[in-house]
Amino acid sequence: MQLKPSTEQALYKWLGPDTWHTSNDFDMNRFYDFVDQYQKDYGFTIDEAALREVIERKVKAGVNEHIREIIREHISLAYRILDFLKHTGR
Repeated sequence: MQLKPSTEQALYKWLGPDTWHTSNDFDMNRFYDFVDQYQKDYGFTIDEAALREVIERKVKAGVNEHIREIIREHISLAYRILDFLKHTGR
C-alpha cells in the first residue's frame, strides 16, 4: 500500500516519537490526526493488513509480537472511529 503524501506525513508524525505506542494524550492526539487525515484521503474503509504492513515498516524500533498487538489495537480503534464517523455523517 502506498499512502498519499498527506496521510504518510500524518503517519510519520504519529510514529515519530519513541512513545507513539503509548496512550498518553500527545501520542493519542497524533494518532487521531492520522485517522482524520486517513479519512480525508481514503474515506471510511481500511485495508487492515496493508495498513498494518505500512505501519510495521515505519516503526523505528524493532517489531515484535507486543508491538504487532499494539498496531492491531490502533488499527481496530481507527476502524471503529471511521465507522462512527460514517454512521453519524461526520
